[in-house]
Amino acid sequence: MDAWRTVGRIAGTAVVLLAVLAALGTLMMPQWRPEPYTDHITVASADTSIIANPAAVPAGAATSDNAAVAANPSAPVASDPSPSSLLADHQGTYRTRTRELTIHLDDGGSVPAILREPVDAPGRRPACLFIHGSGTGTADDFGDIANAMASAGIVTLVPAKRTDDYTPLHRDYPRFARDYTTALDLLELIPGVDATKTGLYAESEGTWISMLMTSQRRDIAYSILASAPVYKGRDQMAMAVSAYARQAGAPQPVVKDVAKLLSLDFAPFDLRYADFDADTVRGSLTMPVFVGYGTYDTAMPIEQGARTIIRDAARHGNRNVTVRYYAANHQMRAGQGLLTAGLPLADGYTRDLADWVNGVASGAASGTRADGWTTPQVAGATPHQQYAAPRDTSSGIIGSLGALVAITGLSLICFAAVIIMAIGFGCAELARRRRLAALRAQGAASVGGLRERFPAIGRRGTDGARSWPGTSRAYVRNVGYSRALRRILGWGIAATTLTLAALAAYLSYVGVSAVFVRHDPTLLSMGFIALRVGGVACAVMCAWLIVRLRDAWRIRRAYLAHGLYPMAGLHSTWLVGRWHWLAAFLALAGMLLALVVMAFWGLFTP
Repeated sequence: MDAWRTVGRIAGTAVVLLAVLAALGTLMMPQWRPEPYTDHITVASADTSIIANPAAVPAGAATSDNAAVAANPSAPVASDPSPSSLLADHQGTYRTRTRELTIHLDDGGSVPAILREPVDAPGRRPACLFIHGSGTGTADDFGDIANAMASAGIVTLVPAKRTDDYTPLHRDYPRFARDYTTALDLLELIPGVDATKTGLYAESEGTWISMLMTSQRRDIAYSILASAPVYKGRDQMAMAVSAYARQAGAPQPVVKDVAKLLSLDFAPFDLRYADFDADTVRGSLTMPVFVGYGTYDTAMPIEQGARTIIRDAARHGNRNVTVRYYAANHQMRAGQGLLTAGLPLADGYTRDLADWVNGVASGAASGTRADGWTTPQVAGATPHQQYAAPRDTSSGIIGSLGALVAITGLSLICFAAVIIMAIGFGCAELARRRRLAALRAQGAASVGGLRERFPAIGRRGTDGARSWPGTSRAYVRNVGYSRALRRILGWGIAATTLTLAALAAYLSYVGVSAVFVRHDPTLLSMGFIALRVGGVACAVMCAWLIVRLRDAWRIRRAYLAHGLYPMAGLHSTWLVGRWHWLAAFLALAGMLLALVVMAFWGLFTP
C-alpha cells in the first residue's frame, strides 16, 4: 500500500510539474509567429532581358570633356561615347584587362582590389563598385560578374573586405561603408571612368552597406541590389530560418522555436548588428535601382522585399526600379545548393546587368521616371516566398539570449558541483571507515567507548537494538543517501544531461539540413518525438526526486526532534549531514533549470 501511495504522489507531482512547464513554454512564445506570405508579386514576362528606350535619351546626353578634366586633371581627354553607342555595348563587346591595386583606407589600413577595364572602349566609361555580402570577402570574388560587365564597356572594381573586426558576433556596417566609400572615390579617379555614371553592385548583407553609402552621398548614379535582405537583420533572419526549418522538414513546433530564438536580445553576445535598422536608409534609393533575386533563395524576402523597395522608392519620388527573378540560389547561381561550389551564374544574369547599367549610363533611364525602358518592370521566373518577414519580433518572458545561455550553463554547473561533491563524499567515507577499522584493531579496551558511538556495521547492517541510529544502515536508508536515492540522483542527472545534449544535436542537425538543403521530415519528426519523451522522463525523474527528498527531510526532522540525530562534529555526519543535502538540492536545482530550457524549446508545449 505504501508503495502505491508513493507512486501516486510521484505521478501527481509529475503532472503538476508538466503543467507548469507547459505554461512556461507558452509564456516564452513571442507575440508573433511566422506567417505565410500571401501578397505574391505579378511577373509580367518570363523573359528577363532589359532594353532601354532610345527615344528616352535626352538631347545633349553626351557630356563634355570639362567634367572629366575637373574630376581628374591628369587623365587623358577623350571624346565621350554617344548614348547610342552605350546602348549598343553588350556583354562580350570588348576584351578586358585586369589590374591589381591597393586601396589605402582612411584609418591607415589597406586592402587589395582588382580593377577590370574594357580594352579600347572609347571615352569615359560607366563604372561599378562591388560590395561583398557575408559569404564573400576577397578581391577575387565576383570575378565572373565583374569581367562580364567589363566586356560590355563598364569599368569594375572589386576591393577585398576588411575582416580584422568581422566575426559571426560583430559586424560594423558604418565602418564598412567608410571603407567602400574610399574605394568608390578611387574608382571615380581612374582614368577613363565617368564619375557621373559610377554606381554600386551589392550582394546580400552588402546591400545594407550600399544603402548606408547612398544615404551619405548623392553622387551615386545607380544601385544594384542582389539578394537583398531589405529589412533589419532580426526580421529577415526570422523569416529565413523559419523557411529553412520548414524546407528541411522540421515539425511545426520546431518552426515555432525559431520564432522564440530570433525574438531574443542578442546584445550580450555583441550580435547587435542583427538589429541594424534598414528602414532608416531605404529612403536613400532615389537613383535607378536594379533588384535581383533567385527564386530558390529561401533566405531572403524575394517578393516582400521587392514590393517594399518599389514602394519606398516611389514614396521618395523614384519610380525607376527594375526587378528581375532568376532560377537561382542566394548567390545568383543556377542551382539550389546554398554552399555548392562551381555552379554557373543564372542564365542571362550578367547580360541583364550590363544592359541595365549601360541603359542608365546612356541617359535613357538615368532619372527617376519609369519610361526609360521598353521591357517590364518585373520579369523572370515566378517567385514564391513562403514566409513573410515579421515587422515586430518582441519576445516572451525570456527576452535575452544571454538569459537562455545562463540558465543552461547554471544547470550544467549544478550537475558538475554535485559530481565533485559526490566524489568528495565517497573519499571521506572511505577514509572514515579505514580509521574506524584501524582503531578497532587496537583492541576492545581502547575503543570500547568508540564502539558505542560508531558500532561496526556489516554488509547486511546490524540489529537496530544493538546499533546506534546515527550509523546504522537503516538510519542511512531513511535519512541520508539511500541506495534508491543515490540511483534517482544519478539517473536524473544523467538523463537530464543526455536530453540537453540530444536537444543541442537535434537543433544542430536541423541547421545543417537547412543549409545543405536536406529534406528529411520523417527523421526530424521522430527525433522531436524522442526529445519530447526524454523531456517527460526528466520531469518524472525530477518529480520522483522531489518526493524522495521531501520524505527524507521529514524523517530527518523527526530524528532531530527526538534527539537521535548525530551531533555536529561526528564523522558519521558525512553520510547524512548538511553537505549531502546541499548536493541533493543542487541536483534538483540543475534538473529544474534544465526543464526550463526544454520548455523554451517546446518539449512540453502541446
